[in-house]
Amino acid sequence: MRATLCWISAIGTVLVAACGGETVGGAGQGSGTAVGTAAPSMGTNAPAAMGGGGTAPGPAEPPAYGAYGAASSGGQAGSPSVVSEEAGTEPVVVNPSSLPPSPPPPSQAHLVTLASGHTCPWGMAIDATSVYWTDCGDPDLGHVQKVSKAGGVVVPLASGNRLSGIAVDSTNVYWVAGTADASSGAIMVVPVAGGTPTVLAPESGEPAHIAVDASFVYWGDMSPNGGILKASLAGGSPLMVAPAVAPFQIALSDTAVFWLGPQGLMTAPKTGGAAVALTRPGPTIPNNGLAVNSTAVYFTGGLPGTPGVSEVPLGGGAVVVVSQSASSSFGGGPIAVDATRAYWADISGSVYAAPLSGGSAIVLATGQDNVDAIAVDDDAVYWLVNGNGSPGGVMKLPLSAIAMP
Repeated sequence: MRATLCWISAIGTVLVAACGGETVGGAGQGSGTAVGTAAPSMGTNAPAAMGGGGTAPGPAEPPAYGAYGAASSGGQAGSPSVVSEEAGTEPVVVNPSSLPPSPPPPSQAHLVTLASGHTCPWGMAIDATSVYWTDCGDPDLGHVQKVSKAGGVVVPLASGNRLSGIAVDSTNVYWVAGTADASSGAIMVVPVAGGTPTVLAPESGEPAHIAVDASFVYWGDMSPNGGILKASLAGGSPLMVAPAVAPFQIALSDTAVFWLGPQGLMTAPKTGGAAVALTRPGPTIPNNGLAVNSTAVYFTGGLPGTPGVSEVPLGGGAVVVVSQSASSSFGGGPIAVDATRAYWADISGSVYAAPLSGGSAIVLATGQDNVDAIAVDDDAVYWLVNGNGSPGGVMKLPLSAIAMP
C-alpha cells in the first residue's frame, strides 16, 4: 500500500497545503530562459581540465545523505542522524556506529566484487557489457576506468583532476573533469574501447553530475551562477537549459531533464524553459537519489517517518511513498529502477529493493560503506562503494539472488 503526501506549512496562523508542480522564479530559477545562450568558455584553459598534475585533491564528496533535509546530519559512519524532531521535543540522536550489527541477508552470499582497492570511487555508469566509473583519486591523480560485468581486469580509459560524474552511450564514455582549484571544468569524452580523451565541452563553472541522450550530454553546474547545461555530442559551446541553484544529481526523460536542489525535485524541458518544482520541502525531501522511467520520477528521502523511496509523476502531482527503508532512522542515498523494482542505499551501509507497485523493502546487503552510485540491468544490480576514506570498489549482485516477498 502506498501513501499519498501533500505539503503543509504554516504562514502566520494559516495552514497552507500544496500538492503537485509549481513554476519557480526568483534568484537562480529563471522563468523562460531559452536554450541557445552559450555558457562562458574556458578558452585556452580547456586542456587543463584533463588534469596534467597528479597531486590535486579530488572533487568534493556528494552531499551527505540528508543534505537538503534538516533531519539528517552528515553522511559519514559515526555521524549522528536525527531520528525525530517534533515540535516541543528534543531531537533524538542516534550514532549509526552505536547500533548493534545485524546479520547479513541471504542475498549477500551471492555478492561479487568486480573491482577493489580504489581510492575514491565517485560516479558509475553501465552499458551492455561493462561497468564504468570515475575514481576522483584524492589525493592522487584520478582515473576513468571500466571492468567487464563478468569480472576481469580493470581497464584504465583516462586520467585527470577532480573527476566526478560519468555517463555512457553505445560508442563513448563522458565524464566531468575539473582543474586543481575547482574553478573550472570540462565535459570529457573517450571511446568505450579506449583511445585519446578529448574535451567535448569546456565549462567555466563547477560541473558535477552528468547524463546523456541520443543528441546531447547534460550536466549540472553547482557554481553560484550555474544551472543545467547541455552540449551537442558533436561538440561545441555549452548551452543553458535552465538556471538552477546548486543542482545535484541529474536524470532524463524523453523530453525533460530532472535534478535535485534546495527547493526539492526540479524539472525543465530539454529544449530550455522555466524550471518547475515537482516537490516542496516537507515530509519527503529528496536528498540524494534520482531515477526516471516512462511515467514517474523516483527519489530517496531522508526525514523521519518517510525514508526510502517516493515517486511523483513526470508532469507533477502528488508525491507517493513507494516503500520505506528497513532502517527507518536513516536518510536516503543513490537509487536505480528497472521495470518492476527500485534499488537504493542509505547511510546505514545497507542496500535495498522494493516493488515499484509498493510494498515492503528487503535488505540486499549490509556493511556497504558509503554507496555513491547504483545501477541495474536485466541481470544484476551494481553499486559503487566509496569506503569513507578506505579503499572502495565496484560490487555486483545477481537479480536471481533477490527473493522479494
